[in-house]
Amino acid sequence: MEQKLEYINQERGGYVVYKDGLSEIKLFFEYGGGNCVAIIYVPTIAEWTNKTNRPIADRQIVLTFVAEQAIKDQAPNGHYELSDTCIEIFTKKT
Repeated sequence: MEQKLEYINQERGGYVVYKDGLSEIKLFFEYGGGNCVAIIYVPTIAEWTNKTNRPIADRQIVLTFVAEQAIKDQAPNGHYELSDTCIEIFTKKT
């Protein structure tokens, strides 16, 4: 199944839109500061199924794709940290 991301920029933030053959998930993001390029807010484990109509088993796969593709597209050589509520995208480690 093909996965892809689209970006909707709106001044200080916007949306990262995840798409695959099953659904579309719209995630709010805001630009970070320092070496944090962006913060992508994600549904918590408790909220995931209700907000995405996807099984909890898909969460890690979807969020890993979002993080890795956002780095490829927006912050080459960067890295990410995934928490229960967000994905933080950082420039390369110094």
